Amino acid sequence: MKRLVLWAILAMAVMISCKQKGQTAPDESSDSTAVVIDSIIEENDTTPLPMFLIGTDGNYMQMLYWSGIEEPDKAEYKKICGTLDGFEACYKSWELQDMFRRNAAQYTNLLDGDETIKIRYIDEVLKDPDGNTPSLGEIHRKEIPSLCARFDYVDAKDKPKADEDGFVVDTWGRVIVTDNYLKSRKRLALKDAAADGTYPSLPTDIIRQLEKEYGMKANASSMLETIDGRYVHGTIEFKGEYKNAPRKNEYDKDRKYALALEVIIDGGKVYKYEQLGYYDPTYSSTWNADADGYISNAIVAAFEGPKGLELCYTHGAPESFCVGMIYLRDGKLIEHEYEGFHVMVDEQIPIWKKDIEEMKKLYLENDPHAHKYNELAKWAHCFIDYDNEWIWLRDKDDKNGAFFIRKDGKFRLVDVENAHQSPTACQKDGICYLIFSGSAGGPAYQHIIYAFQNGKQLWKLFTLEIYGELDECTLNGKNISKEQGKAYLEKVPEGKEINAWFCDIDGKQ
Repeated sequence: MKRLVLWAILAMAVMISCKQKGQTAPDESSDSTAVVIDSIIEENDTTPLPMFLIGTDGNYMQMLYWSGIEEPDKAEYKKICGTLDGFEACYKSWELQDMFRRNAAQYTNLLDGDETIKIRYIDEVLKDPDGNTPSLGEIHRKEIPSLCARFDYVDAKDKPKADEDGFVVDTWGRVIVTDNYLKSRKRLALKDAAADGTYPSLPTDIIRQLEKEYGMKANASSMLETIDGRYVHGTIEFKGEYKNAPRKNEYDKDRKYALALEVIIDGGKVYKYEQLGYYDPTYSSTWNADADGYISNAIVAAFEGPKGLELCYTHGAPESFCVGMIYLRDGKLIEHEYEGFHVMVDEQIPIWKKDIEEMKKLYLENDPHAHKYNELAKWAHCFIDYDNEWIWLRDKDDKNGAFFIRKDGKFRLVDVENAHQSPTACQKDGICYLIFSGSAGGPAYQHIIYAFQNGKQLWKLFTLEIYGELDECTLNGKNISKEQGKAYLEKVPEGKEINAWFCDIDGKQ
């Protein structure tokens, strides 16, 4: 039951956040388009359609899922949602994904430009390290598992090198196909239409033809790719409000639409489909959140199929990424969006239950007698410097805690805080300082200062003051003079409160 609720919530979130673009005109043509798409899926069930790889988990490429694994149940759906509205779309979306899942092992070809690289299916990721089902319809950083099928290169030499952050260039939207699909289609060459980084406008006669048809003036147009030296893929964006946009229901009647077209030109013939955006007289037209103007689809692979042109496309926009197919059928251009994925921005590196247990173990080992009575109940990432991953664990009363650094998957306890030793941090001249200060009893006051630069600890200073006068100093565990200690202290600015947003260890914010 929870899985269906999750699917419904995420499906709606993706529809809203991903692309305002792609809302094909809401009239009767939508129904006929859906019929054609259903027919294409059905006829290709034994020769599965192309699929897309999006991102990597650091080891393997991912075919991301967008629907739950279990087949949606109509009775359960109605029980949860109170209505069957949306169930058919939910089921068809699951059915499309299920076709890919059932045939995952057949996807042995990765298309890379004109080349075909052999890949192999590895497995499915259905749980995260805490045993929970990963989220749907979202593109995460590599450390956060996604519900997906995973693939790898047959020949390790084909694997592109990752940068120091584990990011592999061009891993989003790479097309994979089965042997049967390649055998039953002619692969067509793609050529980028840009000259010196600039895309030319559509031919003047084509622009005038479309302006006349829609009764609107063009605001911008582009020729993007040529396909097989024959077809031209391009876009045109119109000025002002698209007043003839069809209305499907009462909620739609007052909305102002903007219009762009995706076009395929074949000689003197122009095939197109509409992309509706939102028109605002003050802020002009938008098709994607946080983006000015229309962002076109990118054709990433092209085929001549048994019934006509078949194009694989991607659509990247701020915080969203869509994949799907474009078909030329019976004189009509049809867009079939598989799914729109929400790109998760500024995600934290995850802390799993096993990580918490490892850090708790290090904390207890630091002082088995005193720390066994302290229950660390929450955690946060904090930024003492920006070269290390810092994790701060604390008890619920913010009296006891510990600071850890994780490098290469291993945790190191830097130091602990308690009711008598409070942490602050500061920075100067490229050096970051973590400071623990507090009473040592009576007139005594102590500082423990850690200095870090470029991800490395430079030194650790301990000072003990009696009535405000330096009495004892050590540097990296070795005694130094008071003068040397004072010189180090003078390098360190006044510590400031450390900002951190804690999560309860049980998962609550």
